[in-house]
Amino acid sequence: MERDEQGARSIGAVFPADADAADLPAAAVQAERLGYDSLWVVEDCFLSGGLTMAATALAVTERLEVGVGLLPAAVRNPAIAAMEIATLARIHPGRFTATFGHGVAEWMEQIGARPPKRLAALLETVTVVRALLAGERVDLDGEHVHQAAVALDHPPAVAPTVLVGSTGPKGLALAAEQADGALLAEGCGPGFVAGAVERARTAGGRLDTVVYAWMRIDDDPARARAALRPTVNAWRDSGRYPGPVAAAGLDAGQPLDDAALDRLAIVGDGPGCAAAVERFLAAGTGRLVVVPQGADWREQLERFAGAVLR
Repeated sequence: MERDEQGARSIGAVFPADADAADLPAAAVQAERLGYDSLWVVEDCFLSGGLTMAATALAVTERLEVGVGLLPAAVRNPAIAAMEIATLARIHPGRFTATFGHGVAEWMEQIGARPPKRLAALLETVTVVRALLAGERVDLDGEHVHQAAVALDHPPAVAPTVLVGSTGPKGLALAAEQADGALLAEGCGPGFVAGAVERARTAGGRLDTVVYAWMRIDDDPARARAALRPTVNAWRDSGRYPGPVAAAGLDAGQPLDDAALDRLAIVGDGPGCAAAVERFLAAGTGRLVVVPQGADWREQLERFAGAVLR
């Protein structure tokens, strides 16, 4: 796959949320060797810590960018979060991206951390973290965040990128107005991406996007789609992503045809996957991040790199 003249196209990969964290160092080295631009780690309850995994991946690589998505704002004191993020940014300048979001509602309730006003908690956390990373002193007595004369002793020379992970209209507006962009989860196909970018433009702003996309590559496209179909069915029927589901024109309980899978994911043989990548990029995706599906996810990263990245 060719890069544009500015080298702006970025293709990364996700280290699967349920993978053994002990496999992360080797996976990070593999991703860098294969030519991926970034590796993203996932903080899901109750698996592995996002910042810990990011630090590990950064330490074993040299050029690979590392992102974490996402850190639930409700459980992160912004001063401590900024201190941790600044540390990574100072040790590995220009290589780290942090993402904040609401967190899965059920998990936040399970640990007693769901705030009364989720959007306020997210807005205040992101605003304070970005201000601290920029070297500012913060005084805020907000609805969720309370900081008195807080400043980092060692802010990074260049503040790292801070994203908001969301698929809802209010979260995406926050990402465009108060953060450095948005992280869009799996299922946000090109149609949804294009709509989000256009809404931000119409509102007088812009929305830089990092987009996760399911990926399954196989010499037999039908076999690749069959392997992916249960994952997409479960996602569609979860009720958590009404916007992306509506944008894809999906109905609960209805069979997923090949066209629907192709609208949402990077799936098929090498040429088919390459064409899907181009659809995502043409829709306005800034950084595309493939999410390999299957227990053979490391082999999937190898095959995709050989067919699409090189």
